[in-house]
Amino acid sequence: MKSKRIDVVVMIIFPIFAAILTIVFKTNFLISTLLFFGLPSLYIAVRNSGILRKSLIFGLLLGTIFYVVLDPLAAVNGAWLITSTIFSFKFLGVVTIENYIFALLWVFLAILFYEHFFDRGREGDTIAPSIRYLIYPFAVLITFIIALFYLKQGWLHIPYFYLVAGTIFAIIPLGLFLYNFPTFLRRFVVVGLYFAILLLLFEVVALRNGQWIFPSTSFLGFVSVFGYKFPIEELFVWIIAATPGLLSYYEFFADDRKLSH
Repeated sequence: MKSKRIDVVVMIIFPIFAAILTIVFKTNFLISTLLFFGLPSLYIAVRNSGILRKSLIFGLLLGTIFYVVLDPLAAVNGAWLITSTIFSFKFLGVVTIENYIFALLWVFLAILFYEHFFDRGREGDTIAPSIRYLIYPFAVLITFIIALFYLKQGWLHIPYFYLVAGTIFAIIPLGLFLYNFPTFLRRFVVVGLYFAILLLLFEVVALRNGQWIFPSTSFLGFVSVFGYKFPIEELFVWIIAATPGLLSYYEFFADDRKLSH
C-alpha cells in the first residue's frame, strides 16, 4: 500500500515536471510527448512489468487505429494540425509521424495507469479474442478513408468534424458502456480526472510553444485557459471524455469487463 502511495505522488509530479521542462526549454511536440507520456509510462512499466505486454499491444492497436482514422480527417477538416515535424515523411502527406508516437504513448500510459492502480493486471494477461470485433470494422473504415483521400477527398469534408467524430468515437461508446456496466463509473471518473489534468497541462504548454493549431472555423466555440484559446470540443471531447472513452473500448473488447481479476 505504501508503494502505491509513492506511485501516486510520482504520477502527480510527472505532469508538473513535464510542463516546466516544456516551457523552459521550448521543446517540440515529440519531446513534449516523451516528457508527458513517455516518462510516466516507463515508470509504471518498471514498477509493474507484468502489465507491460498487454498494455503495449493495445496501445499499438488502438493508437494506430484511431489516429489512422481520425488524423487525416482532422487535417482535411482543419480540426487540429501539428505545425512542425522533425521527420521528412507525413502519412498521406498531411499527418506527422509525431501524431502516431503521441497516440501510442497516450493509449499506452492510459492502460498502464488503469491496470496498475485499478485493475491489478497480472503477468501473462493477454488481449481478449473479442478485440477482433473492433479491429475488423476499423480496418474496413481505414481502407475506405484512404481510398477516398486519393479518389474523392471532397467527400471527407464534414461540418463540425471534431464534434461529430468525438460524439461517434468517444462519447457514445463511453455512454453505452457505462449504461451496461455502471459499476465502472467510479474508476473511470478517477482515471478520467487524472488524465483531464494531464491533458489540460499538455494542451496549454503545447499552445504556448505553438506545437499545434485549430485552423477550422467549424467549432461550437472557444474556451480560454491561462490566456490560451482552444475549441470547446477540445475540452469536452479530448481533455474530458477521450480517456474514459478509451477505457470503455479496452474493457469491452480487450479485457474481461470485471472490476478485478
